[in-house]
Amino acid sequence: MSAGLAAQLCYADVVRPRPADVLSGIRRFWPSAELVDGTGRGGGFMVAFPELTTQLGDDAGIRLLVSVGQPAPERGGGAGRDLSQSWEWPDAAQSLSSVRQTVAVTEIFGTSFAPANRVHAVTAVVQGLVAATAPVGVWWPASGLATHPAVLAGRPLGGLVNVRLFNVAGSPGLLAMDTLGLAPLGLPDVECVFSGLPETRMAGYLTSIAEYLVAGHTIRGGDTVEGLAPDQRWRVAARSSSVGPDRPVLSISPGQWGAGAGR
Repeated sequence: MSAGLAAQLCYADVVRPRPADVLSGIRRFWPSAELVDGTGRGGGFMVAFPELTTQLGDDAGIRLLVSVGQPAPERGGGAGRDLSQSWEWPDAAQSLSSVRQTVAVTEIFGTSFAPANRVHAVTAVVQGLVAATAPVGVWWPASGLATHPAVLAGRPLGGLVNVRLFNVAGSPGLLAMDTLGLAPLGLPDVECVFSGLPETRMAGYLTSIAEYLVAGHTIRGGDTVEGLAPDQRWRVAARSSSVGPDRPVLSISPGQWGAGAGR
């Protein structure tokens, strides 16, 4: 499953992004970015990246575009945003309760391009908007993640990929952790069931695996990957996800739930 990447910037006040100001912010992250001719007059605009063009024939080509929509009023008090897995931002619900307007950022024709380029383009536009318009938060619908704007600079994948945590029913102390957001990039998500391992380190571990896949590397079912320590080798299986939504995943098995996993 692969679809366009998207983000929603959330504002406590009425906002009118000026295309020139946003472009200036975007160019801090992608210097050659440019506005598409004829856009920006009606409130929304599109951004192009000259390096990202795929030729279909002698005369035809596809460009990766990122659309910045017109500001829209908040609908339903943000009822469509499930913040239960935005645990890195404990104040998300309080901060987003004040939202009056949102601006949608949407990728167009992205599926013709490499995942790393798609991520870079979308996150550059989001960070450019953050710099120019000061939203109170960013909602990433495909990953079910809300992020504080200040953390984006330290997240290579932005909020496009979330790491979620669940208790395993009927198994006290057993935890399930997975990524959500790689499927729109045409990649398998990653999951792991474990016990006795530090949750924060495991979240960083799954994030690093996600970044490795986005960078163009391949992990297949039957492979082994390094665990939390260099002497640990954890086996990988390709399967359907244990936790919805249904999607392909790489399931990593850290030995006997992580205890004595080095082999």
